[in-house]
Amino acid sequence: MVTRPMQYLGLGLALLASDLCLLLLTLNCLSWMNILHMDLTFMEQAAETIFAKQWQLYFQTATVAWLVLVLISAVKSDDKVGVSSDENKEEMKEKKCSNGAAIMKSISIVVLTLLTPHVLKPHRHRHPILRRSLIIGPQSTLVINNQHQDGGGDLDSVNTNAEATVTSSVTRQELVFSVDNMTCGGCGSHVRNLVEANLNQQQQEQSSSSSMSIDKVAVDWRAGVLSIYGGHLKEFVDQSVIIEILKKEGYPTSFLYVN
Repeated sequence: MVTRPMQYLGLGLALLASDLCLLLLTLNCLSWMNILHMDLTFMEQAAETIFAKQWQLYFQTATVAWLVLVLISAVKSDDKVGVSSDENKEEMKEKKCSNGAAIMKSISIVVLTLLTPHVLKPHRHRHPILRRSLIIGPQSTLVINNQHQDGGGDLDSVNTNAEATVTSSVTRQELVFSVDNMTCGGCGSHVRNLVEANLNQQQQEQSSSSSMSIDKVAVDWRAGVLSIYGGHLKEFVDQSVIIEILKKEGYPTSFLYVN
């Protein structure tokens, strides 16, 4: 039988091993549907730290160890039930089925949590919620650019996926806006939703030849700053539309600079 603390331990390890992906996905969905607005900056920074320092490898190992322990305890529990089954076969059979269902449920939740980022990663450009719930490091793009500029090295040894090849030729930019009247993390979350929804709409309206890509939208509500990260933003993002949308929602906005 998997105890409640054991279930929480497995779920916690799986969340840490997956860069908090499922937790971020849940909270971002609630925010997108205007059910719950939270400042997720601290949580996103924690996930980025886990990713940058590759701590998720240790958490993944611990999660696998947890799964093995649960399976071993399940086998031992079945053995105990088998020994005492002569006394009351029906009752023991029901108990065995109940324990097995609880164990399978716990294992399924942990495995689903662990696999969430791998399932979402190929589809992260389909919706802003998926993009903001995944931690994607910029290291591969920087390395590929350096290899390309230096003219040395085997590109195939650095390139781990087809998308990295595409991003190597894209100019990364940052658009920075000043946003007033943000008084809490909920305001920042609302501004982020508005901007990402509009950017998604702009991408859909543009032709397939457009090379614009959106990596991340970040909002610092304390400093009153909105940052959009991506490729070829200056050429394709309609800044005036973003400013007008935020102004209508009560957030006077002005464009500061492109980096």
